[in-house]
Formats: sequence, structure tokens, C-alpha cells
Amino acid sequence: MLYQVEYETAFHPGNMATTKIIESRSQYRHCHITVPDLEHPVAALCVDGEFYSFLKAVKEAEKAIEIAAKLGNSGDKTVITKTPKGYVIWVKEPEGYSVLLS
Repeated sequence: MLYQVEYETAFHPGNMATTKIIESRSQYRHCHITVPDLEHPVAALCVDGEFYSFLKAVKEAEKAIEIAAKLGNSGDKTVITKTPKGYVIWVKEPEGYSVLLS
């Protein structure tokens, strides 16, 4: 199941940001990506052809949404996945690309 949470950004009143909350593993695939500002590949998700790097895991949905809202205020797009232990926040990496790990 996919949910979308909209919230108003603090820096651009009237501008709504959207965070996807994904509960089904069929809606994404795990991968590793390389991004220009990091030396090593990082854990990531591919959602609708876009890459999101791992940021943080939290236990409460409200905390995950709060973190995603703060990132949205900074212009970052996020995805939240639900896991048995809580929620994981992932940040969009527009310059990231998939790598194969050996």
C-alpha cells in the first residue's frame, strides 16, 4: 500500500511537499548507489525509477513524518518505508546511480 503525506513548507507558504509512505515491498527495490559527494556506495531504494539513499530508521510514524517534513522544508524529497521494527526515511538522490557490489 502507498500513502502520500502532504505538508506545507515553511520557506514557501502555500507550496505543498509530498512524502510517500510505502508499506509494500513490491513498490520498490533495494540497491546500492553512488552519489557525487560520497566516496563509497550507500544503501538505497529505487522507487518509480528514482533513487533514494538511506537516512535514518525510527520507531514512530510521527517522528518519521516530522523528519521528512524538515527535509521537505530544505527542498529534499523523501520516501518512508514501513518495517516490522518501525519506519525508515530515505532521501532522493537525483545524481545517484546504481552500482553492482561484488
